[in-house]
Amino acid sequence: MLIRRFIYSSSFAAIVIGMLVLVAVNSSFAQQPAIATGKSIAREHINMLVLGDSIMWGQGLKTPDKTWWRLKNWLQEKTGRQVKEKIEAHSGAAVDAPSGAEPFTSNDGEVNLLAPTINEQVDDARKYYGDPSQVDLILLNGCINDVDVRNLLDAATALGPLEASIKEKCGGRMQSLLHRVTREFPNAHIVVPGYYRIVSPLSDDNSFARLLVKNLTTQRPESRRMSDKQMRANLVAISELWYQVSTRSLAEAVASVNAELGQTDAEHRVHFAEIEFSPEHAFSAPDTLLWNFKFGSTNLSGLRHAIVVLTFGTAAYKPDDEVRDKRSKSCKETYRKPKEREDKAQKERREVKYLACRYASLGHPNKMGALIYTETIKGQLQRLVNRAGWLRKPDSLQAHPAN
Repeated sequence: MLIRRFIYSSSFAAIVIGMLVLVAVNSSFAQQPAIATGKSIAREHINMLVLGDSIMWGQGLKTPDKTWWRLKNWLQEKTGRQVKEKIEAHSGAAVDAPSGAEPFTSNDGEVNLLAPTINEQVDDARKYYGDPSQVDLILLNGCINDVDVRNLLDAATALGPLEASIKEKCGGRMQSLLHRVTREFPNAHIVVPGYYRIVSPLSDDNSFARLLVKNLTTQRPESRRMSDKQMRANLVAISELWYQVSTRSLAEAVASVNAELGQTDAEHRVHFAEIEFSPEHAFSAPDTLLWNFKFGSTNLSGLRHAIVVLTFGTAAYKPDDEVRDKRSKSCKETYRKPKEREDKAQKERREVKYLACRYASLGHPNKMGALIYTETIKGQLQRLVNRAGWLRKPDSLQAHPAN
């Protein structure tokens, strides 16, 4: 019964595969001023703003292994300037959520919460900087949460409607978000990384995995008649569709915004970084680049233990990420029993979200996966260092000699 209660929760989906609540948005369109390319910044430092979800936050990673931290240090070495980061991204962030949709709060970015939304992150960043024109670089991603991760993990999801949803959420809505960000931060270059396959034909296939898929799939009569083989094939097809269509839609959104800004190819302010994880890098695949399960006493990992974890909640079964113990404490604090009385439904929702929080790293880029994100984004930034005016001038270097 415990597993069945999880089936209809996006939090459960996050436990199983680790694809947490991310983002998609509706924002207003506006024409933006083009950045003055090649103009050196007046400050001695570069301001880097990180907006988005668990991918940009670096779910399950210690700070030195996070993509934004690696990029900060690379930029400092490359430009000779200090990079000052402002991290607004956090796990579970939605771009637009109904008022009161998220009754819980946390100061730990590892805790997967809808709020602050991406739009609220933009608002907070504007207040923080005072003058938003001081922002030089923005890392930003989003759109999977509007698509709804449950649709990506349900073998009964129809491909046609799903494709239309991905195009709208990762295309039109992302385009709206980018319009707002380019307007609010008129001098910033923006890098938008893509997503990856959740599962692939190379993901572990065993009795536990098959039982897991059955429990994730909706309980309509036609779904119950699916064979194990058909369920797995459907799930792989859904994941491949998600990767291909989201990648194409995000790239098109970036291209459309650059075109509407009236910039040439050499002047683009918004840059798309396609993430090329291969099928062998998917969840529980042979060379996975994503956090997985670990069995505490033997260090065995993979989907073979997933059902046991979800059924018994034993501490022996843990995600294999770097900060699971710290996150577990934050989850316990966030979802502790309230002083006021809660009804049965509220209690069940709170307990499910707590368990989801503990396993929130699953399916997110591990240390090697985050490194690939870093190198992919670095490829975009390499072209900007000179023309964006980020390089420290020789006379500045002489004025500030190394000790």
